[in-house]
Amino acid sequence: MLQRAVSDVPEHVAIIMDGNRRWARDRGLPIVEGYRRGVIALRAAVRGAVKAGVGRLTVYGFSTENWSRDAREINIVMQICAACARSEKAPLLAQGVRVDVIGDLEAFAFPARSAVRDLARSTAHNTRLILTLALNYSGRAEILRAVRSIAGDVAAGRLQPSEVDEQALRDRMYAPQAPDPDLLVRTGGDERVSNFLLYQLAYTELLMLPIMWPEFREENFAEAIRSFGERRRRYGG
Repeated sequence: MLQRAVSDVPEHVAIIMDGNRRWARDRGLPIVEGYRRGVIALRAAVRGAVKAGVGRLTVYGFSTENWSRDAREINIVMQICAACARSEKAPLLAQGVRVDVIGDLEAFAFPARSAVRDLARSTAHNTRLILTLALNYSGRAEILRAVRSIAGDVAAGRLQPSEVDEQALRDRMYAPQAPDPDLLVRTGGDERVSNFLLYQLAYTELLMLPIMWPEFREENFAEAIRSFGERRRRYGG
């Protein structure tokens, strides 16, 4: 039997924000401009999520694979990350948005790391929308981290092998309290998940958009929500 989405509005939306660099190159602009416009697109996504009544929005901001890019580009990303974390604090507070982080933030440059952590602390009391930033994140690394934690607990006698189940694994993920995404939106035209939330995306609805991330607007988010509401979810049935 086909199942309609429990709600026409997804509780949790994830976004792969792809296409910043291609957008800039196609227009003969420096790459930094693509990232700056990407911040504007993220603002639009947050506003769209708040207006739609989405409870969680998780965005792929920086993957572990991104470290292989040119050092100058990584430096630009770090600077924009720090500046954005500082400049967006007031608007996010005003909208009732709480910021969380998943991934290994320790590897980030100190100004970016400090600004992001300050943003998370400053918004911790907000409840209207949880905005989770995936920074220096890898889906495979997250699973490996959880498995190593389980192995350590078993070796120490804190956990019996028979007690290792799905809940034990989930409890050791970056955000164990977060429900799996209902909808994944990817911009940039590619059709892959790129090591993002590999465990959590098992039954997530996918929407791939041909537009580059800097082109993303509130109306695109609203259209994604409408598309989700029209789908029938099978969950393997």
